[in-house]
Amino acid sequence: MDYKYFGLLSFAILLCGLTFIVWQWPQGKHVTFSGHVAVARYKIVYYIVLFAAALPLLVLFFTKWFAPTFNLSVWFSVSLIISAVAQQACSLIPETGGWKTRWHAILAGISAFSLLPPLVLILMTSQIPSVGRVITFMSLLCMTSIVAMVALRKGVGHYLTLQAAYYAAFFAPILATSYLL
Repeated sequence: MDYKYFGLLSFAILLCGLTFIVWQWPQGKHVTFSGHVAVARYKIVYYIVLFAAALPLLVLFFTKWFAPTFNLSVWFSVSLIISAVAQQACSLIPETGGWKTRWHAILAGISAFSLLPPLVLILMTSQIPSVGRVITFMSLLCMTSIVAMVALRKGVGHYLTLQAAYYAAFFAPILATSYLL
């Protein structure tokens, strides 16, 4: 089976699914994607199903096509699997207050931070075209800047924008390297 297009399919599912959340159930740019859905049970179920559909495809893409194609270390796949598992767990524990919000934030942080090492590993391989490594470097700068803004509380009021930018920055070099270069 050719897993190459699983990445594009997973990205399309996430893009469409998350866009639907923001347009259908608007709450403002100060609320994360998961905050948009945490207000009603059916929205939480939608969120769980969205990630249950997209993440396995993404993991298969990374482990069966991307990592082998570009001769990336096992740590590339391990980090992405950790991110995917944390993200799915995060979707199962909505931001509804108390311990759930705390655990949701911890799992979301694990998922987000686990996306940084794969980009570093992409920078270190000569198998990725130079343009792909430049895009990866710029994405890594963007992602670390967003982490710094959130850590320093400079991004308060713009969590949705920062979250969307963070994941767009992660996907940009992956999609460019896989399908454009």
